[in-house]
Amino acid sequence: MPPSSPRRYDIVCHRVRGMKAPYLVVLQHHDVPSTTRIIAPLTLPQRGDHDGVAPLVDVEGTVYRARLLDLAAFPRSVLLETVASAEAASDAIVQALDVIFGGYPVGRPH
Repeated sequence: MPPSSPRRYDIVCHRVRGMKAPYLVVLQHHDVPSTTRIIAPLTLPQRGDHDGVAPLVDVEGTVYRARLLDLAAFPRSVLLETVASAEAASDAIVQALDVIFGGYPVGRPH
């Protein structure tokens, strides 16, 4: 697959200026037509991280955090080769997105 066509849950290298994260995880489904892809940066775990908004993702034996509070959209042209998949963490990613967008279970209803 060409580097400009990442699929949902692909973990990719990138050439985003100023982005310190070594990898990005693609969250947007590949069937949605767009010149951009919604991504979350992957960084090494830090003190105080919470699984509820930064799920763990393994990349070639190293554990990273998917920084879902730092979602962004980037042109597909800056997303490079796929190095791994976050499919194994897809349930945790979807749950974290539910927490972020719906507030459940940490927020108040409406």
